[in-house]
Amino acid sequence: MAEIWDSSKLAAKMQENPSLWSSLPEEWRAPVAGIVLADKGMRKLNRISGRLKRGAVSQFQNAADVAASLDATILGRYALLRFWCSEKKPNEQQFYINNQLLTAMAAAGTDDEVVSELTDRLDAQWKERNLRSNVIVIAHRGDGATFEKVRKVYERQLFDSLFYTHENENSEAAVVKALDAWRQKKLSGVECDVWFSQDRVPVVTHTQHIEALYQQEQDKTRLPSGGVRINQVNANSLPPRFLTLDRWLQIVEAYVGVHSAELTGDKMLRLEIEMKDTNLAFGGGVPQDTKTAVLERWRAIERVVSRFLKSCNRPSLYQVALFNGSEAPKSALDKAMGENKTLRSSVVYGGSPVDPDTAGLQEVRYGLHSSGLLRMMYSGKFAGRIVTLAPGVEALPVSLDMTTQLSTLGEWIENIESLTVEQAIQCARLRVLLDLFDQMKTGALPVERKPLRIQVLTDFCSLGAKFIVKKRATPIAKGLFSRPYDVNLLRCVWQKYGLDKPDHQDVRQRVCEALNTCGSDQEKLIEFGSRFLQLIGDWYN
Repeated sequence: MAEIWDSSKLAAKMQENPSLWSSLPEEWRAPVAGIVLADKGMRKLNRISGRLKRGAVSQFQNAADVAASLDATILGRYALLRFWCSEKKPNEQQFYINNQLLTAMAAAGTDDEVVSELTDRLDAQWKERNLRSNVIVIAHRGDGATFEKVRKVYERQLFDSLFYTHENENSEAAVVKALDAWRQKKLSGVECDVWFSQDRVPVVTHTQHIEALYQQEQDKTRLPSGGVRINQVNANSLPPRFLTLDRWLQIVEAYVGVHSAELTGDKMLRLEIEMKDTNLAFGGGVPQDTKTAVLERWRAIERVVSRFLKSCNRPSLYQVALFNGSEAPKSALDKAMGENKTLRSSVVYGGSPVDPDTAGLQEVRYGLHSSGLLRMMYSGKFAGRIVTLAPGVEALPVSLDMTTQLSTLGEWIENIESLTVEQAIQCARLRVLLDLFDQMKTGALPVERKPLRIQVLTDFCSLGAKFIVKKRATPIAKGLFSRPYDVNLLRCVWQKYGLDKPDHQDVRQRVCEALNTCGSDQEKLIEFGSRFLQLIGDWYN
């Protein structure tokens, strides 16, 4: 049975072999000695080693070598503490080594107070490294705007004419374009979406319906027959346009390799993987066997990411975020931590919890169409977390099996005017969120409510990043307004925001009058969006 040591007795035992304990950083000497020397056998080894280093004995043949071997036996895994970086904010390389060191120590023996302390320190360093004072921007699907969400009101050619010609979303060309912007320090990373093929291979695509994807890309020459889904086709039988997640990550690593000479200093490339497949999700109250099955499918994604991080030349460069809107991410995170995965510093698990401050996730992610975000931000529910915001139009759950839905996918937007109103509302929500973030930074609001950082997904690659950073908004299409706003044009807006009742007639008319004073001026449209959010009660006070 291990003895309980008082501090004076421990100090005396350490003095029996002072050179051993002085080899550790001072902060670790007493904690490690307290653990190791509680064992009677280790105390004896400690005395023998010290004796071999003193006086004439130290000159005996092999005495020094035997003492060194004894010291290695006594310290064991704790010898690694000599290499721990205690900087509050270690650089990319130091942080990666700390992560590997902690994982090795935890794997080499049972958890103890030293491993627990290292875990807390690494978590604190992770937060310091992820702390940002300014908004950062991630390329949404590479360079892919959400065509399936605006296609009802814009044809692809018309949409491209608003800003520039986009690459096809989640394609090789899209990810390379995003990486170019990252290398030029215009973006912080790139996002993709994942569905499973029939043979359970993760495939990078947001739209699981193959025919719908080709329709939105207007590439009828390669249109497959039947309009099948991704999960109805084996990965090796999918059209070449589709990348597996493995291939997508290989493209990223190949790009980094080609440009490695330019990527000097402390860097981070953020790779976001959204788990779109419904087989990767579960809600509250589901049976344990269902959770187990879902988490095993998560392992298929994690294994791909793990292979990537273990095989790439500079794993410390990457931060991979695995995101899903259900309750699965927290369970996947707990499972990974319980199994002492070596990806602690490189992989982040994120979700969209109803109550983020009790969800236990490192990251939360919400669409900018979501109500209640301003209240959550103001009240501190995002405190200490990475917050990712995704612009887009909310989709209704309409079956893709219906041929009539292939051209619309069931979104509620009916026309360009309605889309512009929704964009104005989302831009206003984003700007208020960033303003609240700034007030928390400066102390105008309690700093303890502040997120680690806010990052925004953009559908417009480097142009979108410039827009978000400089104008604190996402681009709104302008210059296409050939008709004034009227109550009938915005019917779908009234329905979405609960302004479709007879007693709302005067409100609807005032909204249209306000919009008609905005024209195509983005700032005026955002000001309108702020007033609209206050009108419907989606505010923060």
